[in-house]
Amino acid sequence: MRQLRSGAGRRRNGGADVGKPRQPSTETSEKAAAAALTLQFLGFVADGRTYGETMEAWRSTCPRLPIWEDAVRDGLVRIENSGAMKSSRVVLTARGKARLSASGRHGSNARVD
Repeated sequence: MRQLRSGAGRRRNGGADVGKPRQPSTETSEKAAAAALTLQFLGFVADGRTYGETMEAWRSTCPRLPIWEDAVRDGLVRIENSGAMKSSRVVLTARGKARLSASGRHGSNARVD
């Protein structure tokens, strides 16, 4: 009687890549880095920042990491204008608060009231 073998334990390339760590794609790595930086940015804003403070800390000329621009475009933060732009407040929107909360993070100087 002939016995059928399952392919469940087989590896491609005859097991040539056994023991080699799988390398993430560059695109996956960039997306993960951007997501982590976005959460860091939201935590920074959650502590209460002015537009001037935010621009000083987060302005970037790097087209691969436009965290500030992406957060505004995605509706995660908004500017509350109170006269001079530099002293206007940057605040989290409901969507930004939800994203930060879902990550389990809070502002970098989270206060307990």
